[in-house]
Amino acid sequence: MKQKVEISGMSCEGCVNSVKNALSNLENVEFVEVTLNPPTAIITSELTYTENELSKVLASAGDYSIAENDLHKKSPKSGGSCCC
Repeated sequence: MKQKVEISGMSCEGCVNSVKNALSNLENVEFVEVTLNPPTAIITSELTYTENELSKVLASAGDYSIAENDLHKKSPKSGGSCCC
């Protein structure tokens, strides 16, 4: 099963690698593809992860989160810093 989420807080390839490594450590993940433009992650896994689970993993990797529009909110999250 594939799950696609938009990621907020990525600004370079180092960020992409940090997010990819963090998501790859989730249980039963088979493959993770992360891109900077557009800032998305596609997770291939036997499981479907909740927004809360993904948010915790992203936060543990740095100042990353699921983009606000993926959470059905009106305005994007402001602020944040790069991993490097």
